[in-house]
This record gives sequence, structure tokens and C-alpha cells, in this order.
Amino acid sequence: GADLARDPFAAPDAGRLAELGLGPRQLASLVRAGELLRIADGVVLLPDADDRALVVLADLGPTFTLSAARQALGTSRRVAVPLLEHLGRTGRTARTDDGGHRIVDP
Repeated sequence: GADLARDPFAAPDAGRLAELGLGPRQLASLVRAGELLRIADGVVLLPDADDRALVVLADLGPTFTLSAARQALGTSRRVAVPLLEHLGRTGRTARTDDGGHRIVDP
């Protein structure tokens, strides 16, 4: 938790999760309890990471690329790709005609 609190978009890898004693069963329990947000298999963030990401992404302008999002969030493609897919699935971002992304107004 402290790792994600300090660096919210640096999802711990499987090795780090194991060091923390978080195997698949423990992770599933934390996700069900709303303590973690699973954005992809093996990629978990704090439950408000999607909201926090939108705040950061809004500063990028009306549209943004995956690369710009990844850099702004200070994370890797391993996290940025499924995070943007999660935001798209939940209707908070949409793809643009040129393959970029935009935030959907609430």
C-alpha cells in the first residue's frame, strides 16, 4: 500500500506482490473488498487510481496519446495500456479518430 500511495501509477509486479505476501487469493479478496482496483491480470492499483489518472490526463489537453499519458502518469506501458482500456470500458475516456484518447465529459 505504501508503494502505491507514494507512486499511484507504478503497479507492483508479481514479484513485489509476492514479497508483500499478496498471492492471487489475497489480491482477489482485496479487489472484492474495494481495497484494490484490478485493471488487468496481474495489474492492481489503489481504488481511486482511475479518478486520479483523469485529473492528470485532463491537463494534457482535449486529446492525448498513450505515450503522453504514460509520461504524465509516470508509469510504464504495462500499466498505462490497461489503465486507458479501463477508463474506456467505464466510459470515462473515448478513442479519437486518429487513434488517440479524449476524456468524456460527465
